[in-house]
Amino acid sequence: MSTTALSAEAWEAVKAAKRIFQKNRNLTLVSYADGRVWANKVYFAEEGGYLYGVIERPTQGRGHHYQNILQNPRVFFIIDRGVPDLFLQGEGEIEILGPVGEREERHILFRKVPQAVVFAKFFPPLVFRIRPTRLYISDYRVEWKPRAQVEVTDEVMRAFQGPLRSPTPAWRVYWQAVRPFAFTVTFFSVLLGALLAPSFSWPLLLLTLLGGLLAHGGVNVLSDYFDYRKGVDTWATLGSSRVLPDRLMSPRQHLVFGVALLVAAGGVGLALTVLRGMPVLYLALAGVLLGVFYTAPPLGLKYRALGDLAVFLAFNPLMALGAYYVQAQGFSWTPVVLSLPLGFLTTAILHGNNFRDVRDDKQAGFTTVAGFLGFRGAGYYYLALVVAAYGAIAIAIAVGLLPWWGALTFLTVPLAWRNVRAAFQPRRVAFTFLDLVTAQLHLYFGLALVASLVLGRWVG
Repeated sequence: MSTTALSAEAWEAVKAAKRIFQKNRNLTLVSYADGRVWANKVYFAEEGGYLYGVIERPTQGRGHHYQNILQNPRVFFIIDRGVPDLFLQGEGEIEILGPVGEREERHILFRKVPQAVVFAKFFPPLVFRIRPTRLYISDYRVEWKPRAQVEVTDEVMRAFQGPLRSPTPAWRVYWQAVRPFAFTVTFFSVLLGALLAPSFSWPLLLLTLLGGLLAHGGVNVLSDYFDYRKGVDTWATLGSSRVLPDRLMSPRQHLVFGVALLVAAGGVGLALTVLRGMPVLYLALAGVLLGVFYTAPPLGLKYRALGDLAVFLAFNPLMALGAYYVQAQGFSWTPVVLSLPLGFLTTAILHGNNFRDVRDDKQAGFTTVAGFLGFRGAGYYYLALVVAAYGAIAIAIAVGLLPWWGALTFLTVPLAWRNVRAAFQPRRVAFTFLDLVTAQLHLYFGLALVASLVLGRWVG
């Protein structure tokens, strides 16, 4: 569309509104009818000039917006960032589209605001769509000036649907698909193995890291693919990358991407094999096969309550030993033993995900370790994994495998205690994100462990 259909002033105001829509994830929705006014914060996403979100169903004293909207579909909304220097106010007509489980429009919201899945999962809401009729943009960041007002005509809506349309960039979809938040698992295992070797080469370390991260990303992508094909990952699933449930990529594209990552990892592995010897290939193959068959048929280790063991072995002893061999061209029990603390926390990340998803997994027809143990058993298993990580550090220091600098890892105990408490309180928000907060613990724990090795090697 040509922007000449709008005045220069209106065009600038519409662009400002678009930027505010893009940078914010919630708005204050105000509905009113028969003297009743209701306002609350709701997640939203804009597409084509329409605002999509979810509201509560009219049950058990809830659903005030719904009752008001039935009588008066005109609403008011405010989008701000908590500081009155840049904000948008608007009026519009709201339409209730239907239950979240039945409406494809939910993906518009979930793509932008994954946190909304949590609300939709535990309080199954109704999807709404607002067609704005008037927008007021106030921007006092640089100078005091009158607010801009835009009548949202058909021309304005076409501007949102044409030149201002902002699809998710392809690179962001691919990045989301590999689930990078878990890459610390590979990073620290490789770094630990390399630092323990008697000789050290930066080029070899970087090449090992590249191969490990490509393999990790490929395994993550394929895991999501097989979970999706099996019906495990749905719109209400919290544990996946959500690329497939939210229709950001077709299953075929997803599969091809995962295979491509593994092929690239294989290329790096072959290069390291040529440089350092056949044991590199054997270790890499063992790790990749454990990772792929975590969900891939015919083994599907995850679905047989063997996933925890597979992940523990693949991402810690095998990866650390492989990184050690690349540097030293020899084997040692030291990287295997010192990888155990990270291995326990890696397994805790996975268990946090499976623990939260026990009900979903049961509905899909399979049982993980968390499902086999039951709620309290799974909580104590999480506790045991965390305690084992710190216990292994203490033993390693006591027997001289780790310098006393290893005690730095105990600085993360407050984070660990926070997570353990959440593991026994399923109604807490932290339990819903137990895998993410455990990954955070793994990050700080890993940094402390690697720092202790660096200090022990070069400081004493």
